[in-house]
Amino acid sequence: MRSRLVASAATTATLAGLVLTLGLGGTAQAATRTPVTAAQCTATGGLVIPLGLAGAVCVWLGPNGWTDADSAQITDIHI
Repeated sequence: MRSRLVASAATTATLAGLVLTLGLGGTAQAATRTPVTAAQCTATGGLVIPLGLAGAVCVWLGPNGWTDADSAQITDIHI
């Protein structure tokens, strides 16, 4: 049961990251962010979210949290 819970949480996190990467989750934005490195992400207040085999994404939470978050691909995390 516990392994199913962990697998479900991992799947949910991966899908949420993919939605943020593709920009399918929120309001329309003027432009997508250019890819950044992990160091640039953390230096600007972003969160590095690993996506397993897909790499990683940087997420900047907006004033309303996840509602108006912005994201960009991280270029220096490879498998």
